[in-house]
Amino acid sequence: MLVKGPGSPALCERLAERLDADVVDVEHNIFPDGEHYVRLLDDVHGEDCVLVQATYPDENLLELFLIQDAIFENGANSLALVVPYYSYARQDKRFMTGEPVSARAISRLIEVGCDSFFSIDLHSENVLDFFNIPSTNLSAMPLLVDHACLFDPDILLSPDEGGKERVMQAAEGTEIDWDYLVKKRIDGETVIIEPKGMKAEGKTVVILDDIISTGGTMVEAARQLFEQGAEEVHAGCTHGLFVGDSLKCLEALCDSVFCADTVECERSEVTVAPLILHELYGIE
Repeated sequence: MLVKGPGSPALCERLAERLDADVVDVEHNIFPDGEHYVRLLDDVHGEDCVLVQATYPDENLLELFLIQDAIFENGANSLALVVPYYSYARQDKRFMTGEPVSARAISRLIEVGCDSFFSIDLHSENVLDFFNIPSTNLSAMPLLVDHACLFDPDILLSPDEGGKERVMQAAEGTEIDWDYLVKKRIDGETVIIEPKGMKAEGKTVVILDDIISTGGTMVEAARQLFEQGAEEVHAGCTHGLFVGDSLKCLEALCDSVFCADTVECERSEVTVAPLILHELYGIE
């Protein structure tokens, strides 16, 4: 039985359509004092359940824990947890004295009453090491590249060297060149962002990242690529958080902005349902 977390309703429905599976809806409300209430609207006793629930914003993370407990409390046989976007993954180690390892703290809460864990494009693979249950990280980058092919791109770009492996692997099997962006300081006030080994002039460029949050880096990269003569610049990511006015700023500059449905929003043009179906059920 698929349990439709309130953080990922569309993705859960897409999975259900392919599986012809029963879907358990979840009632969720907030009391006047701010506390959350959830309730399963179908019987899960003795069932093998798959809960689909992203953890952004924080209220979704809290409801995830409550729904997990409801599934356990109501006698489910097993629980596989699909967290399309795993928040707090960027804090996967202690950077300064006094900090928590937030990604580990979340994993400890998640694995209580859970038999297996699946996520998409974790910001760091190190997060998997925090789990004491079977855990899997899937990549949506090939799906993003498939969508990017609609624009007939000349170059796929990672916004930094840290993400170049994701873009390189996703570009395999295509005839599209790939590169990553580097910052070059010209003087005390001038920094140029450009591809490491290629020229953007006259090219259609697609920048791909795992997360767009405030969008500052992506906006500045797109602006400079246009200044360097790029014909088109498209911005894509797996997890579109689009904090504040970031989406508005990107849309004003880029030829298109798209993301996956790991965090459901108006730019979720790529579904990760095929990844989940293949991993959990072997469905192509």
